[in-house]
Amino acid sequence: MSQHPPTEIPAGTILEFFESREILCGVSLATKNSRLTLLTEQNREINLAQSRVIHAGSQPLNAKLSRDELVQKLVTVAALRRSLMQEVHIEELWSLVEGEEEGLTARDAAEFIFSDAITDNHVAAAQRALLQDRTFFQFKDGKFFPRSQEKVDQRRLEIQREEEKEARLEAGSQWLQAIWNRKGRGDAGINAPWPSLIEDLKAFCLFNQDAPSYPFLKELFKRTNVPPLPQSAFRILLRMGIWHENENLYLLEQNISPEFSKEIEDLATDLSTADIHSLGDREQRRDLRSLHTFTIDGAQTRDYDDALSLEILEGGLFEIGIHIADAAEFVVKGSPLDLDAQERASSIYLPDARISMLPPALSEGICSLKAGEDRLALSFLLRIDAQGEIQSREIVSSIIKIKEQLTYQEVNDRVREEPFHTLHALASKLKEQRLARGAVILPLPEIQVFVGPMGMIQVVRYEKESPSQLIVSEWMIAANGTAAAHLAENGVPSLYRLQGECKPETDFTQSEHEIYRIYRQRRLFARAELDAKPGAHCSLGMPQYTTATSPIRRYSDLVVQRQLKHLMMDAPPLYSEDELRQVMMKLGLMQSKISLIQRKWTRYWILKYMEQEDLQTLNALVLDLNGRFAHLLIPEFLLETNVPILENVRLQRGEMIRVKIEKLNPREDILRVQLPDFTK
Repeated sequence: MSQHPPTEIPAGTILEFFESREILCGVSLATKNSRLTLLTEQNREINLAQSRVIHAGSQPLNAKLSRDELVQKLVTVAALRRSLMQEVHIEELWSLVEGEEEGLTARDAAEFIFSDAITDNHVAAAQRALLQDRTFFQFKDGKFFPRSQEKVDQRRLEIQREEEKEARLEAGSQWLQAIWNRKGRGDAGINAPWPSLIEDLKAFCLFNQDAPSYPFLKELFKRTNVPPLPQSAFRILLRMGIWHENENLYLLEQNISPEFSKEIEDLATDLSTADIHSLGDREQRRDLRSLHTFTIDGAQTRDYDDALSLEILEGGLFEIGIHIADAAEFVVKGSPLDLDAQERASSIYLPDARISMLPPALSEGICSLKAGEDRLALSFLLRIDAQGEIQSREIVSSIIKIKEQLTYQEVNDRVREEPFHTLHALASKLKEQRLARGAVILPLPEIQVFVGPMGMIQVVRYEKESPSQLIVSEWMIAANGTAAAHLAENGVPSLYRLQGECKPETDFTQSEHEIYRIYRQRRLFARAELDAKPGAHCSLGMPQYTTATSPIRRYSDLVVQRQLKHLMMDAPPLYSEDELRQVMMKLGLMQSKISLIQRKWTRYWILKYMEQEDLQTLNALVLDLNGRFAHLLIPEFLLETNVPILENVRLQRGEMIRVKIEKLNPREDILRVQLPDFTK
């Protein structure tokens, strides 16, 4: 480095070289094919490539000395050079030569530093000191070049950061090792060495290599011999008691909080104490409290946003009322409550939690159509004859009082009674009319998963075509269609729901399982989309369609409700077409996240249920095949998975087979199944 070693290094030459980042002295014993046999100051005989020599002295030792004598002389030389290094003041040397472009050899540096006659020991000591310097000089092509003042300041900052990083790695590795090797959970007094480490671990668990601190954490984990994987970060956070075993990482990943800010909670609480009889224009709000109105919802429901009523009129007519909670009266466009609801986009229903779009003071309080309470509503009053033909439609602002809060099962049990019998009969006729208009109804069963307080999981399968489901779905479709038609006829832009052509099935594979046909056909449906202008909805068989029946749970419905109310008051549209398109874009992004969370988290709990029930085998329907895999549907849970096809197995689409669970890991979303051995 300070000098190029001669091609042939004589025996007895004192050499210096790096060994594990330490500079050592050695004496050459022999040279062969550019490799040296050395005796080191540590009394080791080694074979060294000549290119690794960083300094070769000009004053050799007597090669005839004994091994012990050579080692002792090397020890003495090394000690002298370390002592001489103490006289080397790098910053003073740098101040003398800053700005020079030629660079210094180690001998040049020694001549600047030492006043004595320069020996190999002075040169080696200067070189050692310069090689240890990380601030003032840059080594290149055998010379040391002084850095500029700006570069020196930059290097000082870099070194400071490196030292801080090393200190963190050291402290972090000790902490991590203590957590990793600990049994049980809870903080146990082991606090993180710096506060942001916990947040860094969370980010690593959620985003893997995209986490900002991934490079540092990867180095930290490797230093501690912990696998640098998101699962490791989850295990650490679990052991600290920061996260629990069933932590919903999908919510955290999408930055969706179940909690509302104090400001939003306070605003909702203030609104919840309002006297509803003093809100809005009382003269324009129709009093429908005398109607026998009732809700039909799941047993777990607390936010009731729609109700039904039936009145028998003269001339064989019926008036069906679809009453929708008037959330727009409480959540004003542009208010903090509105902006928060828009960010959330909709309520999220999960097996172990429910995250409302609006704070509970509204969604479960003054907006919710609770039995026995006066409530503001938007009422769709449809006059219909016994053949199911709608004779007239009217939309009014109203005040109602719910008489019964019913579950789907309760209505199923009472479907032969009035008013449920008539509502069901008329709903069936509405369905027939939609089918005649080209509707394609492909009902899949609904799988609902409930997690009890003690962690027990219940999976319930509901058939979509039960009487109560038909009543609710058809009358809500009718109300939504009425809203769309009223807005479209008046040229009002809105959040219309459109669906293109429903392509017919071209694969006529025979299967005795109806669910196979339904799955195949559904894949041919175009995706339903929002648009500010009306258009047809293919699978529903509606010439124009929107959704306005869940304003407590869906922001899009709240927007439509506002447009309707302004139209009913002969006021200009509250939203322009451009504003609606901006709303659509925001809702589309958020709704995709919510759909992902609901799908993934429900799947997680179904896999947990399989563990709980210790399931070993499952029925599986073959949906599709390629050369290597069969794509399967597990009908019991409506889960899809793949299985490798064995050479001796011949499968057919639409066939129901039995598969064995090979691996199940809910946290990593793994459901691996295998085919039975058909050769046995």
